[in-house]
Amino acid sequence: MPEFVFFKKGNKTTALEKADVQGAALLLAQGYKKQFEEVLAADSQRALARLADIKKEEEIAPFAWATGAIFSGLLIVIMAVVGYLFGN
Repeated sequence: MPEFVFFKKGNKTTALEKADVQGAALLLAQGYKKQFEEVLAADSQRALARLADIKKEEEIAPFAWATGAIFSGLLIVIMAVVGYLFGN
């Protein structure tokens, strides 16, 4: 499977095989910015789909961590209160 890199200009994102140096130069000349993500995929459409999955995971991950941390903190506080009340 080829490795793809991504170029973005405004809302438009384009996937290009990493080996296509000439295509990359053309996109840069047109004002596209190279993104840091690189993925292995069968074709450019699947590479773009994988990039969308990666971006979606990046958006969700901070909230999942915060929710877990908040839940754990509340659970510890509740356990401490229950232990105090029933321990005396």
